[in-house]
Amino acid sequence: MEPPFSGDGAGMALLPHPSRRKAWIGKIRAVHGRMPGINKLPLRVLGTIGTLVLVNIVVWVGVGVVLAYHPTMAGTAALAYSLGLRHALDADHIAAIDLMTRRLIADGQRPTTVGTFFSLGHSTIVIITSIVVAATAAAVSDRFGSFSKVGGIIGTSVSAAFLIILSILNMWILWKLCVQLKTIIEEGEERTPNPWDGAGGGPLFRVFKRMFKFIDRPWKMYPLGVLFGLGFDTSSEVALLGIASLQGASGTSFWLILIFPILFTAGMCLLDTTDGALMMTLYTSTALARDQIAILYYSIVLTLITISAAMAIGVIQLLSLILNVAEPTGRFWEGVGKAGDNYDIIGGAICGSFVVAGVGSVLFYGTFRRAVDRRIRQREEREGQEGVMVDEEGDADLAEDVIVADGSQERVQAGPLPDKKARIDVEASAGPSG
Repeated sequence: MEPPFSGDGAGMALLPHPSRRKAWIGKIRAVHGRMPGINKLPLRVLGTIGTLVLVNIVVWVGVGVVLAYHPTMAGTAALAYSLGLRHALDADHIAAIDLMTRRLIADGQRPTTVGTFFSLGHSTIVIITSIVVAATAAAVSDRFGSFSKVGGIIGTSVSAAFLIILSILNMWILWKLCVQLKTIIEEGEERTPNPWDGAGGGPLFRVFKRMFKFIDRPWKMYPLGVLFGLGFDTSSEVALLGIASLQGASGTSFWLILIFPILFTAGMCLLDTTDGALMMTLYTSTALARDQIAILYYSIVLTLITISAAMAIGVIQLLSLILNVAEPTGRFWEGVGKAGDNYDIIGGAICGSFVVAGVGSVLFYGTFRRAVDRRIRQREEREGQEGVMVDEEGDADLAEDVIVADGSQERVQAGPLPDKKARIDVEASAGPSG
């Protein structure tokens, strides 16, 4: 008896032969290569983003079916989804995802799901909070303020410490990149060091290196996202949505309330995943992939932007924590409070800075490369002149080995003379005969 799907027929379509899979992949790559703009993104990145887009479509289809029976909740559902999209642009999300993407790339990985796992961890707190609120709306609404304050202290502390420490780690990487670029210009590519090894680092760098070895896979961003989510800057919004729904629509089902955190999670995962995947593409792909100078140039630009943004956000979070706990007064602290209330604007500014810096670095690269090429030519000319001087010195040494014999003026070629006695023997043998 033949095993199922062993012969020709519809069954083979269910279990495609490896050759068929290769043919399909080849067709997909061919279509991908013919799409202008899109072909600059790796298929892996497009697959990750496409998967999240498909998940969002499925979520909205399911929610649409439910809202067909509860049309009054459509506006609240759209608000929950927009809150997820907005929160994905918060500065701490952008900085954490970009920094960890950079760190994993430094380890030789090509991560595309850093943002996915981070947002899933962050959304876990949102979902748990919404479940608790939906189950015990009145009790939680009365006590949520104190719980939110404690969670805010924990979440902000973790976020600020993470961003500042990881910024310091990336400062070391930036310095090593600059050293490598200088070495290429002054000594040549074959003598370049590895910028990612910790050789020569102080004890502080070695401590950071051991600390961040824990997050050596994208999925390990999940627990970090959970810690970030304890800030409740967004969980409180979703919780209030659940309470408002319970109060506004009598008899609202517990399961119906879960629509809001699910929509929130879908929107946040979509943008955070897109951010991480696109940052991976920017960090690993340049127009001149085999040109080490181009790769180092763009790596230095992007790393510098990331460090500046992450350090700024970490400091703002630290100052915001001091403001919320100690409650100092003054114009400076009023400015800190306004900055903390506009994280979405700061996050959008960070995304815009990446775009502006990317365009600016491309425009400036021609000038930078011409200056570098001039220095390389000058180095090669100096090395060539030193080589000529060495050749001339070698010719002079050979000239000293030419011995003129007395009497007949006959030139006798001899090799290097080891000592004075050997020179006398040669002169005697070359003397006049008879």
